[in-house]
Amino acid sequence: MSKTTKKTAIILMIIILVSKVTGFLRDIVLAQTFGAGNITDAYLTALNIPVVLFTGISASLGTTFIPMFFNIKENEGNEGIHKFTSNILNIIVIISIAFIIIGMIFTPYIVKIFAMGFKGEVLDLTVGYSRILLFSMIFIATNGLISSFLVGSGNVYISGLVSIPFNIFVIVAIFLGSMTNSYVMVYGTLFAYVAQLLFQIPFLLKKGYKHKFVISLKDENIRQILYLVMPVFLGSYVNQINTVVNRTLASTLESGSITALDYANKLNIFAVGVIVISLSTVMYPILSKLASENNMKHFKQNISKSINIIIISMVPIMIMIMDLSTPIVRILFENGSFDQRATYLTSTALFYYSIGIVAYGLNDILSKAFYSLQDTKTPVKNATMSVIINVFLSIVLVKYMGIGGLALAGSISAIVSTILLFVSLRKKIGQIGLKNILVIFTKVILSAVIMGIVIRSSYNILYGFGANMISESRELMAIIASICVVLGLIVYVCLILLLNVKEAKEIVNLVNNKMINIIKR
Repeated sequence: MSKTTKKTAIILMIIILVSKVTGFLRDIVLAQTFGAGNITDAYLTALNIPVVLFTGISASLGTTFIPMFFNIKENEGNEGIHKFTSNILNIIVIISIAFIIIGMIFTPYIVKIFAMGFKGEVLDLTVGYSRILLFSMIFIATNGLISSFLVGSGNVYISGLVSIPFNIFVIVAIFLGSMTNSYVMVYGTLFAYVAQLLFQIPFLLKKGYKHKFVISLKDENIRQILYLVMPVFLGSYVNQINTVVNRTLASTLESGSITALDYANKLNIFAVGVIVISLSTVMYPILSKLASENNMKHFKQNISKSINIIIISMVPIMIMIMDLSTPIVRILFENGSFDQRATYLTSTALFYYSIGIVAYGLNDILSKAFYSLQDTKTPVKNATMSVIINVFLSIVLVKYMGIGGLALAGSISAIVSTILLFVSLRKKIGQIGLKNILVIFTKVILSAVIMGIVIRSSYNILYGFGANMISESRELMAIIASICVVLGLIVYVCLILLLNVKEAKEIVNLVNNKMINIIKR
């Protein structure tokens, strides 16, 4: 992994951090404006329906597009790339229109599948919201493919930037909806998807893209991507089964459970989005290029290095979330309509989701490794096994643990999935430095556990000095939690440096050099 790659990953990490912060602000505004009740349950369910129905197509195309991008560019040049991209865009627009028509006809039945416990007002709201948000499918598909084209063309930053206008428009829509009618919020959300597309068009034109109104299923490149995309497409829908099952089971629990589960999941994957997604976005084109050149030595080195960076980054985050799950939710959400009961539900789910956060991160980069090798079947088989485990555990654990059982089932299935991917990748390409990875994982776990003890102890001590005053002030609680986290991180960094973790030293040196350059300027 070159210095340029690391710098690109850090810049993208900052961009994605801004994107995630605006996303969190969006969720906070929604929580504090409408709380955890019928409107938010209906809105989040309606928002999820087009995502489940069409993100599978968007995600599978985005995943398989980049490896093919390099092959077509090498053989047919930019003209071939533009024709290929245009063909796919035209086809998915037609497919999305067909999905919208079917969805409009069967909306009540589709809603019942996603939330079988909904009745009366919440059911009517969800059906009404869904009929508006179904139109977002056309933009979900086109936005995903255009982003992949831009990433393949060298603009890796677009994947982080594209979410910012979406989040801003949704925040405005929530405010307007609170002052007028909740349907204004829904229409505003639909427009936010349009804003994403409009945001990307200037970047697309700058790359010299020329759209062609061509539709040809006989094109050899289309046939090749269909061959590659089908397993990923099925895998995406297999993964969506987890979402559907969790939301359906959550709809049978008390009001607000779907909202609490959704917020907890978003909090849990915040770090995954900032660290892992930025890393995998930068690494995916590199891995695809190395695979196309059959340079397996550097391919393995890059995979091993990426795995170690994820472990070093994600394990302490997992411990921090487990230590401070309740304060985190209180600081971010508890205000206005989001009450103590909503905090309890969300923090419970967050705690159990965090157990699998490292596995979620590793799963992403390992799947990218298979896709780079144009092996789209192995991740799907693995995902199928993971879903079976998750569905079984969700049904069992929800009876005994409620919302916490649903989150724990997801974490366990993610851990099993990651182990299976490791085994499969080793069989496919041979040794990937597993011994070194296990040594680093042991050192990181030891350091993170000690860090966790420092965070929990310091928080209890500081909280004990003024429990009543702190419990009534989210700002004071945020200050105390921040102090404890900083103390814990100092301990963690010192320990992993003392234990001679090579990747940690590289990250620290890179950050130090960046700060020195900024100061010099």
